[in-house]
Amino acid sequence: MFRHARKARADACFLPCRIEVVAVSLPVRVGALIVGFLAVAAVAGFVVVHYFLATTGPAVVEDFTANVTPNTGASVNVVMQEAPQATVGTDPDWVSYFILSPQTHQWVHTTNFQVPAGSRVNFTILGYDGCTPLRNQVWGQVTGTIGNVMLVDGKPVTQLNSWTQCSVAHTFAIPNLGINVPVASPTSFQANSNLCSTSPCTTSSPHKVVQFSIRTPSAAGVFFWQCKIPCGLGYLDGNGGPMQTLGFMTGNMTVVG
Repeated sequence: MFRHARKARADACFLPCRIEVVAVSLPVRVGALIVGFLAVAAVAGFVVVHYFLATTGPAVVEDFTANVTPNTGASVNVVMQEAPQATVGTDPDWVSYFILSPQTHQWVHTTNFQVPAGSRVNFTILGYDGCTPLRNQVWGQVTGTIGNVMLVDGKPVTQLNSWTQCSVAHTFAIPNLGINVPVASPTSFQANSNLCSTSPCTTSSPHKVVQFSIRTPSAAGVFFWQCKIPCGLGYLDGNGGPMQTLGFMTGNMTVVG
């Protein structure tokens, strides 16, 4: 009995098998192609709108070169803040940087500034936004600053570990110069529940004071800087919107020779 069953199964393996091919009508094929094309077009449109068209912002350039001779080692002071929103602009829900004008001493909604070549630039960043755990702790390391250190509320820090404590809001990074600074955030639940709601923020709101210094190159050039934390809520991977727009979380540091 078992012998006959094995023989039947063996014969079935060698018998010609009938393969049925289901014909698809031309209209169905055309419809499938159209649907596929529209899907690709939709993805391409999303990328264009969210990444390539959202690249312009305030064109104001704050000038920190007045009365400073390049390549003399002179010092200039740049004061910035990062706010949870940009209520002064057309995108009030976007997180944003501001720069304190050295001429008017007023906060300006821009991320473009120029500094002298061969100089020391002392940065102060007021961190008003809430904490966000870093996806990569490399961004929590201070690199490229003088001494590879920063001060947080006056205390020297070389790294912020946002996994052990929610302590980082954004970063200030100039990739071409190897500079990365994690911008500290308020850490308590109460502070993060009472963040600044109108920009530019004032010192009455919870915040951290981050200070560091860099030396600018001796040759003139334009250096792109940006935040490395994907903080564009509502955009693919958080990397669209303010993350890709000058005047918000990206900007240019122009070195003037």
